[in-house]
Amino acid sequence: MTNATLDPQPPHPLTELATALPPAELELLSPRALDQLPYGVIALELDGRIARYNLAESRFARLDRAQVLGRTFFGEIAPCTATPEFQGRFQALAAGGAPGETVRFTYIFDFKFGAQLVDIEMVRAGIQPWILVLVNRQRFMPQREDLPEGFAAPLQAELEPGAPGQGVQRQDRQARVARLETSVFGALRAAFEVSSSEGYRAFTEAWGFQWGRLAVVDLETEASEQLDRTLRDLPMQEVLDRLGDWVERQGLGRLSGDFSLATQGAFLMNLERSAIAEGTGLSESPRCGLHEGLYRAVFSHLARKRLAVREVACASQGHPGCTFAVVSEAREAQLEAAAAQADGDVPALLAALRAGTGRG
Repeated sequence: MTNATLDPQPPHPLTELATALPPAELELLSPRALDQLPYGVIALELDGRIARYNLAESRFARLDRAQVLGRTFFGEIAPCTATPEFQGRFQALAAGGAPGETVRFTYIFDFKFGAQLVDIEMVRAGIQPWILVLVNRQRFMPQREDLPEGFAAPLQAELEPGAPGQGVQRQDRQARVARLETSVFGALRAAFEVSSSEGYRAFTEAWGFQWGRLAVVDLETEASEQLDRTLRDLPMQEVLDRLGDWVERQGLGRLSGDFSLATQGAFLMNLERSAIAEGTGLSESPRCGLHEGLYRAVFSHLARKRLAVREVACASQGHPGCTFAVVSEAREAQLEAAAAQADGDVPALLAALRAGTGRG
């Protein structure tokens, strides 16, 4: 099986490798920093063993990092790459590549759940004895037929040591999940306020933003697998419907959108039965900062620029549901002022936003 014949690429890549850091900086990033990148990063030792494996690659390949590190990439984890087109290029870089030397090519990763068209940047590291493999997903496809035995990458279940169980639960994409009661959110709020009475919203918003960056991977994967399109190719209402389905699958509530303010450069989202609001109890201020960050990550990804999201009414304040306003970063201060003045009164907030000048 070779990768000589490739299907046409879609108009936009799923992830954007053009934003990759220079290799000299990339190899110095901590594992935590690598997990912030939206594309796959695999650091291979010169013998082909996996030294680093970031979170984006783990999610796209549906393999736990803990079960991958230290294994042979070409033999155990990605046997579909044991070809002259991939492993041959790796061996050439390992044998005589100069620091920073880069090889770029297109390839098809074969998994037992399907194939992925990818762009590869293979870079000889300058400090560590590594070859950095940067993976940019272009397209998801059905599993290819007539693959040789053992050619496709293994499933997560095939890498698990010992008997099933060990307190591990997985969803349909084989990602590990932990099922939590809504009381966990109440415990989080209580624990935070014991140690610090200020900054709960900022903390949960930052937490939600990091989670949202991972949610983008799931949403983009679903859109590509089901429609062969990226989120940016879809109408905004369809994107919101897909995001709402994702939020509902997490048990966080039901999400809907109001685009009546779109001509003024803003829109609203309404969340019914917020698990966070119900879990944290009554409050004088909004409590769904996790959602603020989550939505900011998703819509900033779509817009290719930073957007601002503010919860302007929360069920924890006694409102029927939770309402979030989304505006451009240039209008963030206006949104904050309007939210403070409206004090949970959504019509008053809308009037204040309409009275604002410029779309930003």
